[in-house]
Amino acid sequence: MSRRYFLGFAISVVTATTYAQTQVEYNTVQNVRIFAPAFALYNTVEGSPYVPNDTVQNGWLLHGVKRVNTKLRYNSYTGEVEYIDGDKLVTPTIPIAEFMIMAADTMHFQRGFPSVGTRFTSNFYQVIFDGRKTKLVRYIYTTIKSDTDAMSNDFGKKKFLSRDEYYVWVANEKLPTENQLRKLSDGKMKSVMNNKKSLIEALPGKAAFVDHYLADQKLKLKSWSEFVKVLRYLETQ
Repeated sequence: MSRRYFLGFAISVVTATTYAQTQVEYNTVQNVRIFAPAFALYNTVEGSPYVPNDTVQNGWLLHGVKRVNTKLRYNSYTGEVEYIDGDKLVTPTIPIAEFMIMAADTMHFQRGFPSVGTRFTSNFYQVIFDGRKTKLVRYIYTTIKSDTDAMSNDFGKKKFLSRDEYYVWVANEKLPTENQLRKLSDGKMKSVMNNKKSLIEALPGKAAFVDHYLADQKLKLKSWSEFVKVLRYLETQ
């Protein structure tokens, strides 16, 4: 065997081995082999950034004005949707405005809401309540935290920490006609918590309606489901 042939063969083996190590197979869905080169970055981190979980779910996403049925999930660490394209799990190369995950609890995500604080129009929000005058949305995000306590048994270990924030989107005063779509940019974002004080601060002009509805329905406004009930009532006022 010549020296040139031997060196060429050795380089080929090293290249193939390196490529195999960066392609981490982590799931199989309906005989579709899914590979994610970036997934190896999460191997040393405890927990998961994926919503609703690591596996992809049935759903759809909006490519421009075209709805594409696929299997997908949301990566709350990168802030991107990941979906099946052929035999690969990929992130979009063009901006996706909206997608739906058909899990046990259907999850609807949209981007394009007005900027608020450190959040931008490019961020995805889960839409909890989708009214014409108001919307309740949830911003889900994940960070990586390292244990820096030198005396801890977990020193140096990393874990995903998931957080969420809730906002009420409030439409501008001028409403579109019934056959017109409400643009998300035609509104304001108000940070809220699931209590009466926070709701009234977000919708000060609706305080009397809120008080009436809570008294009539005997609600304490201690949960997001009750929060949604109030918003749904306000849509009729």
